[in-house]
Amino acid sequence: MSVLGHKRWVIERIFLERWDESTQKLSNPLVKISELHAAIIAHNQDHPDKELSPRNPANFMKDFIRSRKSANRNWPPTVLARGYTARQVTGGNSSFEFVPLEPNQTEPFPVDSLTPTPNTTRHLIESVSLPITSRRLGRSDESWLIQVLVRLKVLETHFAIYSPHNIVQLDHLQMGVKLHRTEIDALFLAIADKSEPAEDDVEERGAEAEPEFYEIIVCCEAKGLRDDILVSQVISQIKASFTLTTQDVAIAVAVKAIGESEVHLVEFEAVNRSDVDSLETINVASEAIYQFSPRIPGIGQ
Repeated sequence: MSVLGHKRWVIERIFLERWDESTQKLSNPLVKISELHAAIIAHNQDHPDKELSPRNPANFMKDFIRSRKSANRNWPPTVLARGYTARQVTGGNSSFEFVPLEPNQTEPFPVDSLTPTPNTTRHLIESVSLPITSRRLGRSDESWLIQVLVRLKVLETHFAIYSPHNIVQLDHLQMGVKLHRTEIDALFLAIADKSEPAEDDVEERGAEAEPEFYEIIVCCEAKGLRDDILVSQVISQIKASFTLTTQDVAIAVAVKAIGESEVHLVEFEAVNRSDVDSLETINVASEAIYQFSPRIPGIGQ
């Protein structure tokens, strides 16, 4: 049995300890890291042939839902039958929480991942400007992917060419922002100009409207070769970004490695602060596949 298969028993153990059969309710849906660690130790004692490492319980659920297909296959049937799935929670010594299924939901983790199509635009990005010393440290993790995106100005390229927004400046603010219910791999601040050329002015004197600048917070999610871009995760990050900043508009961007030195970048539609509380779904605004040349070690490996 796989590691995820073994994790199934730990999840089931925690759930059943909290489940009241008479009331059909959970005593507490939130699972702390310390509680998960104790459950793993207890599981290992009861099943020495199915031991799990207790060293990194903070990433327990993150690793479990990394691939929705395997997560659905390994989710405990006893928990699903009682109408529950789960989601990762970060901060405050929290690991994950059990959440009720939505009406008509039949899978614990509905597939909401995005993949490129044969018609997705392809764009070549130079990587000659990436120092050789950096290449030697190339890895397959998300931190390295974010560093490559920042150093090679991939988001700047995308916003300049493919975005529906008139972005005139983009600045990288921070990496690895860990919040209570989600984690944002990178934050950027975009300056956009919403002014449009005045047609009568253009005809009469060739002038353009005065710039009307406004700020957009941009949250970026990075995914490795074996991870999925998940719409539900993107929505969580959009909501979380508004708790950090004062900007009234946010845009989510997800970048996934899809092949050797090749990534799929998805820009989602902008969300206004006034609409975030009712946000349940989000559409793709633009996307492109970026190929790095020469190849970059670690990307797509």
